[in-house]
Formats: sequence, structure tokens, C-alpha cells
Amino acid sequence: MRDLPAVVRDGGLLDGAAGVVVLLSGGRDSVALLDVCATVLGPERVHALHVNYGLRDEADGDEEACAAVCRRLEVALDVEPARPRPRGGNLQSWARDTRYAAGARRAGAHPGWLLAAGHTADDQAETILYRLAASPGRRALLGMEPRRGLLVRPLLGVTRAETGAWCSSRGLPWRDDASNET
Repeated sequence: MRDLPAVVRDGGLLDGAAGVVVLLSGGRDSVALLDVCATVLGPERVHALHVNYGLRDEADGDEEACAAVCRRLEVALDVEPARPRPRGGNLQSWARDTRYAAGARRAGAHPGWLLAAGHTADDQAETILYRLAASPGRRALLGMEPRRGLLVRPLLGVTRAETGAWCSSRGLPWRDDASNET
């Protein structure tokens, strides 16, 4: 198993950051990212943000699990209820826009802070395949950027299996979202 804090340090995306807001769903990738950021930067320089969309029966359990892991890691947690979902439209786009807007507000409130998402190499592959199917071309092959403005993705070179192994080795529980399985 790779040393994920070393992978993130070597990637340099957190270099010079005063702190980071981690988007925390409660899944293995975001829990691993939260733990790694707390290890690399120190828990006092890390805040977690959980958006409770209230779309699934398990949503409140996800929020409770996020609160528990934040207490254990001594990381501050903000929970935001999602704004009302507009009629029609793409659910995934709405959720992503809600999450990123809330995270950007929180990171932007702290000078020098970044916003971190737990996207992994598996997510990168899914993004490339989706884009190739939807609109083949050069842009599709580029995938997600490791950094875009305040947003960083320190785990893009790490697999979902590695984040699961990391969490297991550290005794960090995570929640699986059956509606998000691939």
C-alpha cells in the first residue's frame, strides 16, 4: 500500500496552502482525502464540508458518519443543507454545482485556502470515457484537471482500491452510496 500523504506531498497541490476545505461525502475517497489533508497540513488547517442533499433515506446517516470521522480526526465540519432542487435538469449537475459553490464560499472566506475534492484515478477514467462517448475529441482525453482555480484534486493519481485500503489500515469507516456505484 502506498503512503498517501507522501503521494499528496509529492504532487505539490497543497504546497503553500494556508488551509483546505475538503468536500466530504462520507465515502472512502473523501474520507481518505480528509485524513491525508489533516496529516499533511495538520487538522487545524483543514475544514470539512458535507452537503446533505436529503435525496436518500441514508442521507442523515451519511451526515452523522461525516461528523464522527471529523471528531475523530479533530477537523472542523460544516454541514450545508442543499438548496431546493429545480424541476427537471440533471440531478448530478445540480448536486455538483451545489457542492462546489458551497465549498468555494467557505474556502474563499479564508485567504490562501483551497477547496479539495476526492476524485481518484477511477473517477478520471470514468470522466474520460463519458466525455469520449458524449463528445469525442481532444478535450475528452484531457479528463479532470488536478487544479482549477481554488479547486484541487490531490488523489487523481490514486485508485479507489487504494483509498479503501488506506481507510481500512487507519480504521476509518466510510459509507457506500448505492446510487453512485459504478
